[in-house]
Amino acid sequence: PLLQTSFCKLVCASAPALAFNSPLPRPIALPSSTSSRPLTFPRRLSQMPPHGQLQPLKSSFGGVEKSDNSSTRGMVCVLGGCLAHLILGTMYCWGNFLSYAPSSLLFFDGVARAGVPDAIQVLPVALVALNLGMPIGAKLNKKVGPRITTLIGCAAMVLGTYMASFSTRLLPFMFWYSLISGLGVGLGYSTPMIAGWSWFPDRKGLINGLTLFGFGFGAFIFNKVGTGLAQSGVPWGPMIRKISYMYAAVSFAGSLLIKAKPPREECEVTEEVTADVEEDCEPPSATFKQAVTSRRFALLWSIGLMAFTPGLTLLGIYKRFGMSNPAALIANDSLLSTIGGLGAITSGLGRIFWGGIVDKVGFQKGYNAQTLLQLLFMVLLPLSVNSPLLFGTSVCSALSLYGGSIAMYVTCSAQTFGVKNAGEIYSVLFSALALASVVGAKLVIGLLPKVGWKGIFGILACISGFNLGLLELFKRERAKKAPWE
Repeated sequence: PLLQTSFCKLVCASAPALAFNSPLPRPIALPSSTSSRPLTFPRRLSQMPPHGQLQPLKSSFGGVEKSDNSSTRGMVCVLGGCLAHLILGTMYCWGNFLSYAPSSLLFFDGVARAGVPDAIQVLPVALVALNLGMPIGAKLNKKVGPRITTLIGCAAMVLGTYMASFSTRLLPFMFWYSLISGLGVGLGYSTPMIAGWSWFPDRKGLINGLTLFGFGFGAFIFNKVGTGLAQSGVPWGPMIRKISYMYAAVSFAGSLLIKAKPPREECEVTEEVTADVEEDCEPPSATFKQAVTSRRFALLWSIGLMAFTPGLTLLGIYKRFGMSNPAALIANDSLLSTIGGLGAITSGLGRIFWGGIVDKVGFQKGYNAQTLLQLLFMVLLPLSVNSPLLFGTSVCSALSLYGGSIAMYVTCSAQTFGVKNAGEIYSVLFSALALASVVGAKLVIGLLPKVGWKGIFGILACISGFNLGLLELFKRERAKKAPWE
């Protein structure tokens, strides 16, 4: 009681001085018999201000922190992440750019001939490099922060694109365009989302959706830019260099807007959480080893493989399927190109929509609904060949579901394993998406002659149905307490 009385006198005496930033010690909350608020302490003793020196909490703009400034700064950070991803997502432009590449870049020996060109390997190698870059980016983010990490990633991506424009043979071109540029995409892929989570910890799904919207929409925009430059007569090398200048302007501007919210100095040391620190004190996180060796991780990785395979497969075959029957009403190149462009837009919008859904209803309900709808559209697609409207709706809806599955997947990873090591953990989970693209391609090549298009879409529907079972197993596994919880 004597200590409490003395402490209260100190607080009352120092309150006017605190308002004028006088050099008095910061009070630390002590428990009292009349207060239900639990005891809070600085996270690290090193954060304690020296005796007699007041250190008022500063915002990112240098003034006293205010909630409205925090919200505005958070939205600026998300905008920066979306702009950075707008450029990182242009790796998917290669399918369009390939049609304008000179003959010397089509085959490794530089000799033009008929047949499938070796240059189709540019994107798969870039995806492998992306997966290699993601864990590096996660570690770099912890050392230098999201802004510098994203800036380095975007710089590597731009440098790779620019230097590739001078290559006249495929192998050095792939070194720059696939390896260096792909590593850059991996470095900057997850850091903008992790920074956004720090500002809006309860809206991780929406933040992921808004950021990844840029990744999906970038290919749509720069496909149009590349086609416009090529059709206007700009040669291959100068065309790629002009595009790289645009990449640099947009991605560097976006990277500079990214900044994680400074952590609060205090977190609860009791199980009870108070309102003023709840939003800034994240729950316990799994270590990298705990996560990747857990049954939850194995199930979530398998769920990703099953969820991404139908969408990625459709992305690669919808036009080929549409043109497979010349008598069908959808066998029109212009119509199918338009549907592809709309599909890219709906894929981006799906990331925002389903990202918001997972925040409201949770991963389990959101992914179950997405998987059921995906199954439905896989069944509808082969039945819609004589209805351009139904076919276009089915393709765009399926691609929207694919985009949404990615946004929800990133969110579930953070919700399941925590955010402390989220970048490193997701870098391994992301390999499910890379493998899904290979599985889909091999599936079509190997089984199309035997089962036909209806059989292919039937298999994709079955994959979605199988995923519902995996989701149920994952639900039961999450009901069990994990070692890090």
